Amino acid sequence: MLRVGCGRADITPEPGLPMVGMPGSPRGEGARWPLQAKVFLFDDGERRAGIVCLDLIALVSAQVAELREIVAERAGVRPAHVMIACSHTHRAPFTETGWGATDETVRPFLDFAFSRILEAAADAAATLQPATLAIGRQTAPGWAFNRRPIYAGGHVGTHGPARGNGFTRMEETPDEELLALVARGEDGRVLGGLVDFSCHPTAMGHDPVYSADYPGVMTAALEARHGGVFGFLLGAAGDTSTPDPASRDPESGFGPAHTRAMGEALAEAAAAAMSAAKPVSGEEIRVATTQMRIPQRRATPELVEMARWYLEERPADLDELEFTRRFYGHDYTFNDGVQLGNERFAEEMLRMWAWQRGKSDSELTETVEMQAIAIGDVAIVGFPVELFTAFGRRVKAGSPFASTIVATLANGWHGYAPTLEAFERGGYEPRFAYPSRLVPEAGDRMTDAALELLGRLARD
Repeated sequence: MLRVGCGRADITPEPGLPMVGMPGSPRGEGARWPLQAKVFLFDDGERRAGIVCLDLIALVSAQVAELREIVAERAGVRPAHVMIACSHTHRAPFTETGWGATDETVRPFLDFAFSRILEAAADAAATLQPATLAIGRQTAPGWAFNRRPIYAGGHVGTHGPARGNGFTRMEETPDEELLALVARGEDGRVLGGLVDFSCHPTAMGHDPVYSADYPGVMTAALEARHGGVFGFLLGAAGDTSTPDPASRDPESGFGPAHTRAMGEALAEAAAAAMSAAKPVSGEEIRVATTQMRIPQRRATPELVEMARWYLEERPADLDELEFTRRFYGHDYTFNDGVQLGNERFAEEMLRMWAWQRGKSDSELTETVEMQAIAIGDVAIVGFPVELFTAFGRRVKAGSPFASTIVATLANGWHGYAPTLEAFERGGYEPRFAYPSRLVPEAGDRMTDAALELLGRLARD
């Protein structure tokens, strides 16, 4: 008989830590919708698997390995059978140094958060009990938007308006499907659940407070309404965000009021999905993992010199658009009207050049873990990147399982995985920097690997 256990812990630190994902990295001045850790254990009598949902922007692979050992010891599960998934909220402290933070800032927060996650894992193990699973789906329109408008010449300007500059169309459409996997005890009581939705958690806007963003609102509303513990999994949201590009309101999709409205609307959609959910067929747990070696791109010497010139010598009357074309090969990174992305691009390129300097091509290859966990006829597949929507759709369409949940920022973070078409059009996400450093075919390779893992689990 399948058993399920759920645990939770608050991982919100004291005020004062700088936050990643906000311009200028302001220090947290309190919290609104606190950062949470949710741990879910599934046990079929022979195998046990765990899913850890964290309100953090990301963890890198070394941190995932460390946390897996902690969870495994306390929860009685093999480390390789644990999925660590971050919500990607942009209102949490720095978790690694690649963005420019120091280890003196990062390590104390991780030690604090990991100790709390350990408590949640212990609670999940202590509450293991017979359970049934059901999965439902619901469309939640009007909250997630593709953020890549195509302008004259086929160039994309990320977060630009859906008008002007020869606007043609949006590059993609958002995946508005919400999936809810719910566990109930023998008495029918809700033990907890996982909710999957594809949209960058950036709704909080400019307030310098720690926040779980809209996933925090959504899971809190579900717990208040149904009881139990609910966790959030971020779907393929690399090119999807909260602002509506057709709106003329510069604050469209941002602010605490919007965050609350979005979270509550998604909670309603999740409740509707749960009410129409179908029982999961089968209880056997299967886990499959593969390690891939994916190369990084390199900064050319010419681009490094251009970045230095821009930061140190550029004249006040520089034609920023023309420089963008020479520096990037496209008209835009962000379409903000003033090419503010150039300075950020130059700084990030030099940081990447310093990181890569002196390393051979073989050293500039990253080990990327792909993992899939199946429970009966439901599968959860983890991507350690910011995956574009088209890849998520491809996985769900090609999966042999009745229901497939795509979880990104899972088991590491290797930056963006845009489509090949996105690399041809430009914009922020394919632009070479620390957040976008893998070769263009990385997304296709990981998607192929995910489908192969799912096929292997379905045959087992």
